[in-house]
Amino acid sequence: MLKPKKQYGLIFNRRLFLLSSIKLVTFAFVFNRLYNLQIKQTEKYKKLADNNRVNLSFIVPSRGLIFDRNNKLLADNEEQYQLIFKGYSINDKLKALDKVFNFVELTEIKKQDLKKKIKENKSRVLVKQNMSWNEVAKISSNITELEGVYIEMVLVRRYISTASSHVVGYVGKPDKNTNIKLSRVDDARVGKLAIEKAYDNGLQGKFGFKREEVNAHGRVVNEISKVNGTPGTDITLSISKDLQDYSFDRLGDNAGSVVVLNVNTGEVLALVTKPSFSSNDFAGEMHPDKWKKIINNDLNPLFNRSIKGTYPPGSIFKLIVVLAAFSLKDFNPDKRYFCNGSYKFGNQIFHCWNDKGHGFVNCSQALAVSCDCYFYDLSLSVGIDNIYEAAKIYGLGYSYLNDIYSSSKGLIPSRSWKKEQYGRTWTKTDTIVTSIGQGFALASPLQLAVMISRIASDGKKIVPTIIKQNANTNKYDDFEDLEKKGISLIKKGMFDAVNSPIGTAYLSRTYNTKKLMCGKTATSQVRRISMKEREEGIIKNEDLPRNQRDHALFVGYYPHIEPKYGFSVVVEHGGSGSKSAAPIAKDLCNKLDLIDS
Repeated sequence: MLKPKKQYGLIFNRRLFLLSSIKLVTFAFVFNRLYNLQIKQTEKYKKLADNNRVNLSFIVPSRGLIFDRNNKLLADNEEQYQLIFKGYSINDKLKALDKVFNFVELTEIKKQDLKKKIKENKSRVLVKQNMSWNEVAKISSNITELEGVYIEMVLVRRYISTASSHVVGYVGKPDKNTNIKLSRVDDARVGKLAIEKAYDNGLQGKFGFKREEVNAHGRVVNEISKVNGTPGTDITLSISKDLQDYSFDRLGDNAGSVVVLNVNTGEVLALVTKPSFSSNDFAGEMHPDKWKKIINNDLNPLFNRSIKGTYPPGSIFKLIVVLAAFSLKDFNPDKRYFCNGSYKFGNQIFHCWNDKGHGFVNCSQALAVSCDCYFYDLSLSVGIDNIYEAAKIYGLGYSYLNDIYSSSKGLIPSRSWKKEQYGRTWTKTDTIVTSIGQGFALASPLQLAVMISRIASDGKKIVPTIIKQNANTNKYDDFEDLEKKGISLIKKGMFDAVNSPIGTAYLSRTYNTKKLMCGKTATSQVRRISMKEREEGIIKNEDLPRNQRDHALFVGYYPHIEPKYGFSVVVEHGGSGSKSAAPIAKDLCNKLDLIDS
């Protein structure tokens, strides 16, 4: 039966309404979505688009330069080219990286390390630093075939003096744990040691930034804006590069130290440690072979002997005993003592370095010939308490330059120290051994230089500084209640030790009679000599293993009239102070003359 025409019309109208409603709802949804994306959230998506199109990066400022006292460079900045790989839009990153390897020289270890970083999805990988011109040319001429490759020019730290590496230090990448923000900045470097570390904030400068437009492949097509950073502040040190380099070379193949101070200002003119390292090796990518060579060196080139190394001061400590003796009312420096080569105390016998003895000697003569027996006897009259106080007054037992370096305090033994350390009472035997700088006593080369500078300046409170001072700064006062007669006598003894035929350093005297060196030798014993060995004959230093040989030491000042320089020389396991250390000191004075002229 056929439906009426009117019924068909109703069905058609319902379907039309339903379809129209669906279309209207769909259109409303699409319109609302478009309105939401293009009108309401326009700022949000504009920022997202800009982030894809604009690259924001920091500009590392030029690091402050480091100069010596004569404005000679110790640390500079050098332009270098480095190769960067960015794999933002590359499908096969490893394949693209392998292609790069054909144009630069890299070790297999380095290649594997780079591939590991790519697998870890590192967005920016430093392929090579300090590219040669040949490598730059190869990459540049094939840049269209190499995906994700960029050549960047950067400023890198360059160090001029290997002899000054322990003084200046070096820079390196910021540590992720201690310097989170800077560790995220490409090419950022911070001071890791010594001056570079202590003055890092000033040397660092302030970072700039730039906004660059990049294409879909990540390559820069336009610089939108740029704010340059502020270069770091330059620093001028008190050391002399020429003197530093000369002292380093003069030590030859020996391990040791040379420290020179200006006795008027306390400025450190040389702070030499040998062996040393090259700061340039640490500033860039260190080759594994270089690192192995450093850590496998038995002489430990990373150890700063000048400030951390401590040695028995040996006969140099006799100067302290004399200064302490002048605190006694009844001390007579002209009283003569007879040395027969040994000193008997109770059931013990203490030997003089000269087993034949020195005969009759007064205080000044005992210093010149370095008679041990004279000081054995004198120390018992003076006592360890007075010796301890004199050592502290003249700079021993303190650490210096702590704002820059981790320096040693050395050790000046006392009654309380022994009781606390060993639970035993101090004995007169301890005093006898201490009187010649053996036993517990230890001092660093810097401490010895401070001690001799205070003596050379007639008792001024000299404190070392590594930063160059203005002419009107560092005017030091004298120590209160200081017995000047003691200093005068010591100076006489040190003059004779070098310039008198009886002196232990006579062969190292300077020949300019208007400017003579004064000093004191020391041979610091590192092993015990048994009675059996003494009876059979003491083994010569050169016949012993290196670590059993005596240390050679010398302290002095120059010139003898109106002293300007105080210095210490330590030759580690160098044997006799008169044979190994004193000749270096003589040459050092000649070099100081050349620098002054």
